[in-house]
Amino acid sequence: MTSRWLALATVALLVAGCGESAPPQAAPRSRTPAAAETPPASPAMRPQVVAPEYRVRQTTLETTGKVQFNEDALARIHTRATGRVIDVFVRPGDVVERGSRLLVLDSADLGAAKADYAKAVADVERSEAALRLARELFEVKAIAQKEIRDAENEARKTTAERERAAARLQTLGVTPEHFEDIAKRADAATTIIMGAPRGGVVVERNVSPGQVVEYGTGDTKVNMVVIADLSTMWVLADVYEPDVPKIQRGQTMTVTLPCCPGDRYEGPVDYISDMVDKDTRTVKVRAVVPNRGRSLKAEMFVRVALATGAARVLTIPQGAVHREGEQAYVFVPRGAEYERRPVKLGAELGGVVEVVAGLTPQDRVVGTGSILLKSTTK
Repeated sequence: MTSRWLALATVALLVAGCGESAPPQAAPRSRTPAAAETPPASPAMRPQVVAPEYRVRQTTLETTGKVQFNEDALARIHTRATGRVIDVFVRPGDVVERGSRLLVLDSADLGAAKADYAKAVADVERSEAALRLARELFEVKAIAQKEIRDAENEARKTTAERERAAARLQTLGVTPEHFEDIAKRADAATTIIMGAPRGGVVVERNVSPGQVVEYGTGDTKVNMVVIADLSTMWVLADVYEPDVPKIQRGQTMTVTLPCCPGDRYEGPVDYISDMVDKDTRTVKVRAVVPNRGRSLKAEMFVRVALATGAARVLTIPQGAVHREGEQAYVFVPRGAEYERRPVKLGAELGGVVEVVAGLTPQDRVVGTGSILLKSTTK
């Protein structure tokens, strides 16, 4: 019995020993990835010191101007006689050639002029016949010499009257080939066909069919039709008194439009006024400018630049210039340090800028890399 309990106790001890869990093994340490190696910072760009350089630039005078029709290529059509407009053949914008019909005018003045010419021709024929008869009578001593002189004077008067009547007809547009028919009273028409004296574009028309126009010699003449050659235009620039000595005939005038600053129109100065405008204190300077594409319009305001010559100016690279508010400055080396130097700038000249004041040719400035000095230099 005792041996049986010993055996059971032994088995229990063995089972208990087998059920004990093994001591937990330490968890393996997680391997921390090596920190990424940061490439060494690139060295700061070393500032490059440059010397100011002289360059030649064209000096210009900038002002404003106004476009006008070229008066040398403009035709204003006035009535030749008082009458009524029967028909008008053109409208603004029409292109006409020399001799093209513009309008037809019915005028009693033309009828009167034709009647005067016919009468003058008849008077000349009568006076010449009287002079021939007087000479024949004088040869047979039938009249005195005084009557010969009177007949000659009468002939000269009638001839002069005929020439005056012929000139009046030509003023009204009648050509000499029609004079014979008028003298025979075979042509009594009262219509005047007015043609274009030159080719161009109709830019103005102030008459309509049925309108009565009057012939006058004062300043109140009506421009029935205005024809302009638009291939060139006048540009009148306003130049202030102190700048007038800089302007000479032949200098180039460059015109730009406010709407299209990239388009340039150029022409030589051909006129400088001898009078100063009492209100604006400016002098009118005129140039004849080619009108490409008819872009220049009469009464248009434009910007004008007048080339007044060449000048030698001191320049530095644009990259050397910095701004703080309205003040421009550059960096000037002083031994191992740099200092800010205020400068006054002028015109830009393609990658460089003109220095008006603040630098001399003996100075040096920081060009490339100068931006790195803004935060470290005062």
